[in-house]
Amino acid sequence: MEFERIACMKCKHYHVTFDSTSPRGCKLYGFKSAVMPYVLVKQSSGHDCTSFEAKPSKNENEKKDFNDPKYWG
Repeated sequence: MEFERIACMKCKHYHVTFDSTSPRGCKLYGFKSAVMPYVLVKQSSGHDCTSFEAKPSKNENEKKDFNDPKYWG
């Protein structure tokens, strides 16, 4: 079975479960597993995951400056 590599860690549905036996999860499909979610989707359905949605990008210009007095007033 050939897998199309999908960057699950960049998907908004991906999450870390902190379960040592199943550390990776997909919030959309509601599962956690030892393998990356796209692999489990492919093994279970026979189709590539089509639900990838990129996480919102972090805007570097919106970094907080905790030396700013407005946070400590």
